Amino acid sequence: MTSGHELDSQVMMNKLKGDSFPQGGWESFLDPDIRDFFNELFLATGHQRSTVIRNANIARTYGYQLLDGTRVGGRDYYLSVAIAMHLDLRTTQRMLAITSSGALHPLIKRDAAVIFAINHGYDNLRLYQFLRELGLPPLDTGIEAADTGGF
Repeated sequence: MTSGHELDSQVMMNKLKGDSFPQGGWESFLDPDIRDFFNELFLATGHQRSTVIRNANIARTYGYQLLDGTRVGGRDYYLSVAIAMHLDLRTTQRMLAITSSGALHPLIKRDAAVIFAINHGYDNLRLYQFLRELGLPPLDTGIEAADTGGF
């Protein structure tokens, strides 16, 4: 997804321990262009934007704006998209970095539950139920339960 270059946080951390800031080789850094990231992601996964937006329970117009980078959403919106696309944890963390949404942290209860859900292939409905069972707030995508058929 990154022009054949595998992004690896640990490799980059090691480079940043050096005596000088890495020059050139900018392909080692995340590209902050949200539109390019999502275009590559949809090409790589074969998902349809309309299906992902529907499965993420995001308003249609707003969902398209998020995915083309014309609007910036909150972290929960991007997590809903990641769950709807059945992304792995590494790709989800990359999405959160590119969208400047803050990575999931396993020591934060709600984040740990989301990580568990990602690792176990939950959809958004199952994640909603799981978070409620744990007494944690569900993902807030701005749509009330009544608008999403009870979820």
